[in-house]
Amino acid sequence: MRRIWAVVLAACFLCGSLVGCGAQAVWQEAPAGQVGEIPTPTPTSVPTPAETPSLADAVQQVAEAMLPSEPEEAEATPTDAPALPEIDLESPMVALTFDDGPLSGSTDRILNILEQNGVVATFFIQGKQAALYPELVARAYGLGCQIGNHTYNHKDLTALNDQDALQQIESVNELVMQITGAGCSLVRPPHGKGWRDSRVLELVTYPLIMWSIDTKDWSTRNPTKTIAAVLDVVKDGDIILMHDVYTETADAAEKIIPELIARGYKLVTVSEMFSYKGLELSAGHAYRHAG
Repeated sequence: MRRIWAVVLAACFLCGSLVGCGAQAVWQEAPAGQVGEIPTPTPTSVPTPAETPSLADAVQQVAEAMLPSEPEEAEATPTDAPALPEIDLESPMVALTFDDGPLSGSTDRILNILEQNGVVATFFIQGKQAALYPELVARAYGLGCQIGNHTYNHKDLTALNDQDALQQIESVNELVMQITGAGCSLVRPPHGKGWRDSRVLELVTYPLIMWSIDTKDWSTRNPTKTIAAVLDVVKDGDIILMHDVYTETADAAEKIIPELIARGYKLVTVSEMFSYKGLELSAGHAYRHAG
């Protein structure tokens, strides 16, 4: 039932957002140095059809449109470890990772490209963005992509006290659980800070995922430079950093993804790549490359 719950909860979030926020959702940071308000995680109750028949109809329509129907007995429970797709283990593989989203207009384009090419990626999401666009989180998860934790509103974990740092992480996990039925198993610390900090490594009870290729797409905002940053140096086991909040990155992905496939690379999630290579991801450790 994991995928169906993902859609049900995504539709609930979406309906609530349309009523309360209108169409003014934009990607933005809290003021510098200010943690911002993070919602205290509370269970989300789903109204019964008798209470909100229009919501039930909307949920059914979204479920039929986004997810294929599957036999009940074929569904994995949220606690089941998903089976790895069979691939040629002799082939080189890489993990594309996208930070800071989701954002309408760019994340959905990247998801389209992944789906058209039959491959997956890992999305390290901000909680505040996931709250605005839960349907994009649900879609990514439904396509087989991995959802990673990039904190609630992109705060430097090394600058926060223990309580605030944990809240930045756990509030995202609970939100993703509500949307997809499964929490995040990986964390990427904002600004690349904390992976060498002993306090952060001890505090964050998840593997910290860094990168071996930094496209600097956030700085150049140039598709040609982003493409070259990947294709000129890519090698087996690379973790590639990009950001799904820029249209220029979506433009670059249109070239990068099919070219990597043409070169024989398998595009997998971070956890899949480490599993295929027989490598363990352990809490309190940071990883930049698989191999």
